[in-house]
Amino acid sequence: MTRAAIALSVALLASPGCDPVHSDAVAALGPEAPDVHTGPTHRPGQPCLVCHDGGFGDPPRFTLAGTVYETPDAKVGVNGAMVTLVETDGYTTQWTTNEAGNFYVTPDQYQPTFPLQATIQAPGGPAVHMQTLIGGNSTLAPNGACSSCHFDPVGPNSPGHLSLALDDGGTPP
Repeated sequence: MTRAAIALSVALLASPGCDPVHSDAVAALGPEAPDVHTGPTHRPGQPCLVCHDGGFGDPPRFTLAGTVYETPDAKVGVNGAMVTLVETDGYTTQWTTNEAGNFYVTPDQYQPTFPLQATIQAPGGPAVHMQTLIGGNSTLAPNGACSSCHFDPVGPNSPGHLSLALDDGGTPP
């Protein structure tokens, strides 16, 4: 085998499209919703960093991303919720959810230093503080993908999706 053939083989094996684990994770997301175009409002509640990991260049890489819902049983995200992130040195940054409830941050906007403390708040509503740290001593969520831990259904592996209030009107613990 020539050096060129070996180099091409190594490059193909190292490319994201040839990674069977990554390909399986993307396939597990299923098809796009038929009435939502690819872009800032697509796939609310899904693990954004599966595709937005920087492996392909397009879609762009995200350093943080997630979806905020009104209640645990809500199926529609909250527009205009504020996501506040605080680093251990006190540096604070804020992001606002779009009409699908999604927020996302690209590396040119913010390079977080983990762990982070997170708070979400609806316009004019009470703040809900996350009790654990993002990317803290967790092997489950070493990155900024909220859905690494926050997914449905609620159970021993997840507190459920991010929500501003409980179904009974109280706030999450």
